[in-house]
Amino acid sequence: MTAEIIALIGLAAVFGISALRHIHMGALALVAAFIVGIGVVGESLDDVLGGFPVDALIILLGITYLFGIARETGTISWLVDRSIGLIGDRVALLPWGLWLVATGVACLGTSHAAFAVVPIAMSLAATHRISSTMMAIAMSSAIVGGALAPTSIVGITVQTVASSADIRYDAGLMFGLSVGVNALVVLVAFFMFGGRELIQRSRQASGSSSGSSSGGGPGGASSGGSSGSGVGGGSGSASGGVATLTRTETTVETTRITAMQVLVLASIVVLIGGFFLLTQLEVDVNLGVVALTIAVILALVDPGVGRRAINKVDWSTILLLGGIITYVEVLTRLGAIDQLGEAARSVSDPLVAAFVICVVAGLVSAFASTIGIIGALIPLAVPLLVPGGGLEMTGFIYALAISASLVDCAPFGTTGATIVASTVEVDRTRVNRNLTVWGLSMVIITPVVTLLTMVVPFLWF
Repeated sequence: MTAEIIALIGLAAVFGISALRHIHMGALALVAAFIVGIGVVGESLDDVLGGFPVDALIILLGITYLFGIARETGTISWLVDRSIGLIGDRVALLPWGLWLVATGVACLGTSHAAFAVVPIAMSLAATHRISSTMMAIAMSSAIVGGALAPTSIVGITVQTVASSADIRYDAGLMFGLSVGVNALVVLVAFFMFGGRELIQRSRQASGSSSGSSSGGGPGGASSGGSSGSGVGGGSGSASGGVATLTRTETTVETTRITAMQVLVLASIVVLIGGFFLLTQLEVDVNLGVVALTIAVILALVDPGVGRRAINKVDWSTILLLGGIITYVEVLTRLGAIDQLGEAARSVSDPLVAAFVICVVAGLVSAFASTIGIIGALIPLAVPLLVPGGGLEMTGFIYALAISASLVDCAPFGTTGATIVASTVEVDRTRVNRNLTVWGLSMVIITPVVTLLTMVVPFLWF
């Protein structure tokens, strides 16, 4: 058995052992890199560690530290509260509004930050008689959609791996495609699980509120006050006006922003705005260095918050990405990637090979790590993208990343399991079953849709 075959078997073993024995995949991959690199190939320790992605890990460190401070200061919670307050009780808008809120939060360092929105969303679904399955899919789509933002760890991972493989990659386009595809998913789920009834109910409530308001008198004021709209437009009574004033004062009091939160919000704006500006100017800058610098400055302002935020740094993901990329670098130096390239070129239709890779990405991601499978498969897919591979200059990397992430609603992983656990008990079994079917169906549906829209149109150019 050749060293290349042994190394590829080792990669499969890392995924298999991690899934079956629940051992950290990054630690396994790092140990496997030492065993294969030093023991099988005969490389030195320095050569093996030369593939350790220091730049990418600094990005993850800086981003998760900065947004850890944002969570510790209550800035994320403040943003969520204000956003949900804007949605109000407009039933048909609730799934969409909460999807937008969770997507925004998922962009902030780690998509898991959006888990804070999930219990709120699932509770509101039960309170307003919205399908728990619809809300669950909306939350999952928000988490995985925001995860591919250039400021979130999965998006950073895709960009890092693509850059290391010399693949042309646009982080902004990746994010836009991710949000667009997930918006389509939410739209389908909305109409499959009772969206028309929600629209009808909202229209009836709006008509009822309008009728009550036009009637003036105490009843109209009370109705307007409970709905949160139309109070100022009616003649209303003094009691209606007082009720509105009381609610306004309470809202201001419960959502008053602190000076530290203002500083954190300004820092986030500077980070995101500066990143996109520098990207457009093609300035070579490490986002993690900037984020880490801002985080340290905030920690100097409030050392207590800085110390607590260290616990929010996603050390597990840092180890995961470091281990996987280090092992893949060993595979690359060994020539195993080139051998897979030759096998890929032997396939009569490269589109079939691309479909198989996307399906494998989705299937493994449903049960294991999305970041891990993306980090492993993008380098393996490179031969399809180089001249002669048949898919050069296409959106295959975007299709692969979305295929690996959209299955995360299945309750076998952290995202799906968290959503199921947050569902009201009476709906939990049904939501678990529906998310299982929905998630596994995405293993096939997502590659078909993404390849047809992001790859096939470019094959004739």
